Amino acid sequence: MARRTMTAVAVLGTLSLAACSGADAGTSPAVAADCKPAHTFPTVKPKTLTVGVISSLPYSAVNPVSQKWEGIDAEFGAAIAAKECLTVTAVAVGGADAIQSLNAGKIDLLSAGAYITPARGEVVGQTDPLYYQYTVTVSATPAATIDALRGRRIGALSGAAYVEPLRAALGAGRVREYPSTSDLLADVKNNRVEVAVAASAEARYQIDKSGYSGLQVTRLVPGAATPDLRPIYGVDMPFAKTNTEFGKALNADIAALRADGTTQKILANWKQDDSLTLNGK
Repeated sequence: MARRTMTAVAVLGTLSLAACSGADAGTSPAVAADCKPAHTFPTVKPKTLTVGVISSLPYSAVNPVSQKWEGIDAEFGAAIAAKECLTVTAVAVGGADAIQSLNAGKIDLLSAGAYITPARGEVVGQTDPLYYQYTVTVSATPAATIDALRGRRIGALSGAAYVEPLRAALGAGRVREYPSTSDLLADVKNNRVEVAVAASAEARYQIDKSGYSGLQVTRLVPGAATPDLRPIYGVDMPFAKTNTEFGKALNADIAALRADGTTQKILANWKQDDSLTLNGK
């Protein structure tokens, strides 16, 4: 998810969980009896990684047919679980109180393409980045700066971290908010809005999925008019802030996946292995 801002917590999607009430999204196959975990840490259920999944591809979703966890985050989750000899149980979540439910010990991780931010770090545990996201524009002709957006009909994902900076720079009435990136890009394609502002991976994924042609994806470069528009965001799967041993293990596993090429392979599987997404630079 591109992302959104929750109360006091900026995210790449709306993270929410009503007392962990959600449809069971299935469980991964059993782990071999002789599997030796790379680290030791507590989980909500013994030998199980319980993940709350917010649907927003390409980051994360529960397949409505197979009920399996899918997306970039899902592949990282599976790779980490394999290193730690854990079975993965994914739960499709919605409602309210996601952060509270995470910290209350109902789930181990939240999966939603979540941005790493100082505000979030005050209430949940954050890992080193799994990968990175950056803000882009989608339009018939490239638009790389705020000045290039002035006087044009602009659309953005409702609640995304970049909405308020755009409103401040362009005027509140100049930015139309949309409930989903797919709806937003459809309106760009149909010329109901001239330029979409979106997260890089989601924009590329939705354009490819919809088969849109003639749309340019251009990185939006921040300037003096948008000091709060951060150029690049790290993405992680938040965990309970109190579970420090889990956080250490996650960071070690993330480093190992990056070192052995798994991170690039996962991003390539989703056509997202450009340098900025992979390395943040």
